Amino acid sequence: MQDPSWVVILVWGTWLLLTIIIDGVPIPFKLYFSKKTRRKVDKGVKDDALPKVSVVVPAHNEEGTIGICLESLVESEYPDGKMEIILVDDGSTDGTLNKARLFESKAESHGKKLRIIAKPHTGKVQTLNTGLKKTRGTIIITIDADAKMAPDAIHNIVVPFVQEPEVGAATGYIEIMVPESGMGFGKNTRITPNSIRNIIPIDGFHDIEVITHFHEDTSIDDATISKIAITPPGSGDVTSSIQVRKYEGEKNGLLETFFSRCEFLEYITAFNFERSYQSFAGSIYSMSGAFSAFRREVVGKVGGYWPLTVAEDMHMTMMLHNRQVRIVHVPEAVAYVDAITDYDTLYSQRVRWARGQIEVASMQEKQCPIGREDISLRDMLSIAWQDKSLAMVGKYITTKLSNRVQRLKQCTYRSFNFMGLQRILLVDHTIAFPRLLWVFVLALFPILGLYLYIIPVVALLLYAFYVAIDTVVIVFVYQNSPETTRNNIERYFPFILLLPIYRLMTFFFRLSAFLQVLKEPSDWAVEGPVNGFKNGVKEAKNEAAAAKESVVTAIFNLAESRNINLENFLNPGRKGK
Repeated sequence: MQDPSWVVILVWGTWLLLTIIIDGVPIPFKLYFSKKTRRKVDKGVKDDALPKVSVVVPAHNEEGTIGICLESLVESEYPDGKMEIILVDDGSTDGTLNKARLFESKAESHGKKLRIIAKPHTGKVQTLNTGLKKTRGTIIITIDADAKMAPDAIHNIVVPFVQEPEVGAATGYIEIMVPESGMGFGKNTRITPNSIRNIIPIDGFHDIEVITHFHEDTSIDDATISKIAITPPGSGDVTSSIQVRKYEGEKNGLLETFFSRCEFLEYITAFNFERSYQSFAGSIYSMSGAFSAFRREVVGKVGGYWPLTVAEDMHMTMMLHNRQVRIVHVPEAVAYVDAITDYDTLYSQRVRWARGQIEVASMQEKQCPIGREDISLRDMLSIAWQDKSLAMVGKYITTKLSNRVQRLKQCTYRSFNFMGLQRILLVDHTIAFPRLLWVFVLALFPILGLYLYIIPVVALLLYAFYVAIDTVVIVFVYQNSPETTRNNIERYFPFILLLPIYRLMTFFFRLSAFLQVLKEPSDWAVEGPVNGFKNGVKEAKNEAAAAKESVVTAIFNLAESRNINLENFLNPGRKGK
């Protein structure tokens, strides 16, 4: 028995044709435009031409990462006297402030000024605005306290402002630092120069000699953060130092490996490739909150960050577009962040991103009412009947679409709505629910007596299609990346075979966010499913125990009111004594 033709057309058309149109057709255009936007950063820009910059770092309980962040900023390749670092502590209850103060003298010795501001805990938006008010630089840069800057990152993100006066804001490229098996120091680990050399993950610190200020058999405990001095081979002088964070355990689990490697490849395709294309189209929908830069007057135009959504960076981007500020992506300005290696944290992050996307899109519609330009089937039939011409029907459709596009372009800067938020909302949100519906429709096929041979075939073709797309994009990024990024791509490239599975998982995370927008208030912290299940079980146990106690108490109260002695029931063995 062969499946009805309508089933074949429906399955193949919905799953494959729509996928190719939405995700496949734009790829050649994106590759072309991404190539056009990539430029070699002019290293010849003289120090005198570089403006003074202010780097704002909001921090809340970042004891484990603030040292690495400040170390990378202090050692940035930027002219002496032209860079100030403003750390705003948002009421931390750990050792964040104490660790930050250790870098004040080092910053001064490197020609930079570190200013530390402590304030009560009020949230990230207010913390950022506190730092913005204290800035003195022409260019203002905001970074997260868990990010590590590449040595030339600050220089590279500032250069476009010098070369192109029309640039008002820029966003850097965020690259994932993937923890390697055995990388780091566990508790009571024996330290040797070789073991230290093996844990240095990035920035070309592979061909170095390590000078340690301890004996070969020294061991460390959980509270130690080791300072390591490094020097080029054959050199007698110590040139710089790095901090090494350590963790318990010598190996990563399968889930940690899966999450971290796939996240690295995802960032390569999304934050490197996609933003390069969006930079050309003028449709960057979100500057990176972990690493972005602004002209001082641009920040003043919008009044800083606004506490209206969980995605303050996306909202800032929208406000800049509405004021016709040109935003560019600078892939040569690289910041490194740790990989997320657990399910709940990844879920919380992606739900927050998707929720912020919807919130910002709704604000955009309110600030920029684009109206409706419906294409009426009745009108098309009327034109075809009266004019007897398909050309007139085509002209009717193109006129309607053209009018809508023109309003979109007049409403916001360039094609932000048409190629940015609207397309993202269409693909991620509107088409998301039909995709989800198909998961349940599949279960009906056996009930309808339809053969299922077509389902695995289509699923396999879809899988191969997405692997092919990711391969093309990652190869493109590889050809246009620095050596350190190339090395990491080569190392983790085999995980591209798992990337479609990872993307499917994050797709369901986004669906969860869409539903949360409808029924839950906006909140930065989102509980993950695993912790939610554990907490639910714990709460159920507590409620059961409380209910049991209430029942027992009620029984005793009832017995007491009726002068019933329950002791004989509870201790029947003592009845005859």
